Amino acid sequence: MTDTEFIAYAESVCFSRPWTAGDIAACADSPDGVCAVDEGVGYAFGRISFDEAELYRIAVLPDKRGRGAGSALLARFIQECTERGIVRIFLEVRSKNVPAAALYEKHGFKLISVRQGYYGDDDALIYECSINNG
Repeated sequence: MTDTEFIAYAESVCFSRPWTAGDIAACADSPDGVCAVDEGVGYAFGRISFDEAELYRIAVLPDKRGRGAGSALLARFIQECTERGIVRIFLEVRSKNVPAAALYEKHGFKLISVRQGYYGDDDALIYECSINNG
């Protein structure tokens, strides 16, 4: 199974609105894509723009949760960004997703903005992580 196929599978079991395989490939397989995949466990992927990156998605298969897999994937994503000279990573998460927000804060992300009612029934929290690359 390719990384794109695994990510598409994980999307289908982890999200109510999964990305398509084409959307995933367009991001993960492009030169500006950043991807950390642990097949059979989960993935984190996003995209680079100049010296910044945005984490688009992170997911751990339901039967693998609660064992530090999300933390390991996020650490690998941050490391990949660091190695590619990224100085800041941004992400957005639903305010009701308290476990995800706690994970991001554990890895140095700081809340920088709130988009009220962004999801209709929920706010979007915008986080930033500064990376010291120098």
